[in-house]
Parts: sequence; C-alpha cells; structure tokens
Amino acid sequence: MRTPLLTLALAAALALPRAGAAQDYRATVLAQLDTVAVPAAQGGFRADPGVFDRQSVIGALGKGATSMMEVTLVGGASYFIAGACDEDCTDMDLRIFAADATTPVAEDTAEDDAPMLTFTAPKSGRYMLAVDMAECAESMCYYGVRVFKK
Repeated sequence: MRTPLLTLALAAALALPRAGAAQDYRATVLAQLDTVAVPAAQGGFRADPGVFDRQSVIGALGKGATSMMEVTLVGGASYFIAGACDEDCTDMDLRIFAADATTPVAEDTAEDDAPMLTFTAPKSGRYMLAVDMAECAESMCYYGVRVFKK
C-alpha cells in the first residue's frame, strides 16, 4: 500500500514527458528524480548528502541485472529513496537490506519504472541498496537513485 507521499511522487514521475529516440539518459533520469524531490520535500524529507558522495547515483544495467551499493543510515531516521530510469526501462525495483540480513527492510517490486521506498532505519550502520533492472528494451538501461532523510 502506497502512502499519499509515494502516490503523489509516482504520479509526478509518470507525468514527465518522455524524450525521443535521441535521449540524454542522464538528463532524463535526473529530471525524474528532481520531480520526485518536490513531494518528498513537502513531506519533510531532505536529500541526505551523507549517504552518497553526491546527490544522485547514476548507473546502467542490463535486463535482469542487479546493482548493490552500500549506504550508511542513521537508526531511527525516516528515509525516502526514489529510483528512476530512462525510457527504455519499463520495470525497475529497489530493495534495502541491513548489511547483516537477507530480509529487506523495505522494497518496491511493483511493475513500474519509478520505485520508491519509505522506511525508518532500525539501527545505525551499513545497509545494502539493491537496484534491479527487471525490464529493459535495450542492451543497457540507465537509472538513478536519490536518498532523502527526515
């Protein structure tokens, strides 16, 4: 069940115009993350520069591939993690695990290209954020992830 913040963010991300065949994947992904940032900020979330060494992480994956990245989170803090991918991607999923666990703390595996997670970190420390490229029409699809904290 999506919260009102997630529903608003998803609607905003899906309402973005899609670029033509000559896409600038980085600009497309960053524009989608910027759109999601507005309702996140209205919900009290702010980008957390302590998680990554930059505001957004951009990468590329083939269909069925997964990227795992380590993030450091503060126990008791509320997090909102938004993902976005280019127009060649139709299904991308996010899951976050405590570094010592196999059950996700939060996951969004719905069949869409704008996954979002909201959760409270159970403890401070290292977590693994999994980005899964479930569906991609090309050999590689570009994605971005942004972490917000309140």
